Amino acid sequence: MRLTLRDFTPADEPEVLRLFADCDDWFQAATGHPSGPGDVQSLFYALPEGARDEQKHLLVAEAQGMIGFVDLVVDHPAPHHASIGFFLVPKDLRRWGIGSEMVRALTQRYPAITHVHVRLDEFKPGNEFLKAMGFSLNGQLAVLEIAPRSDGR
Repeated sequence: MRLTLRDFTPADEPEVLRLFADCDDWFQAATGHPSGPGDVQSLFYALPEGARDEQKHLLVAEAQGMIGFVDLVVDHPAPHHASIGFFLVPKDLRRWGIGSEMVRALTQRYPAITHVHVRLDEFKPGNEFLKAMGFSLNGQLAVLEIAPRSDGR
């Protein structure tokens, strides 16, 4: 499977809303309610404290159609770090290695990133995935340290 990450465009909104509905388990666990029609638009304004608009990236994962979505803030909370708001894969495609491929694609697209941060909720779906990917879970934060690349990428 060849997976690519590209920037979200307004034309992607209906497909992303379908993905959000399919990932209601995550939304229920993380927010206490299902996703809604305004959730995509609100992502453009949802920034962690100290982040600027130009650091925000909404990404679509594709492999013969859309199969995932990433809400990412680069150079936050520090240079060469990234904060992930969420990382979604449809229920029927989970445990197929797509999340791992999305992480690989993120490291290729943003080679300067050395640490990835994810805020945790106590019972959030995806915490086991984070552990399997090598994230260190510490209270309300999971951090993945990515080895610097010697080839300059």
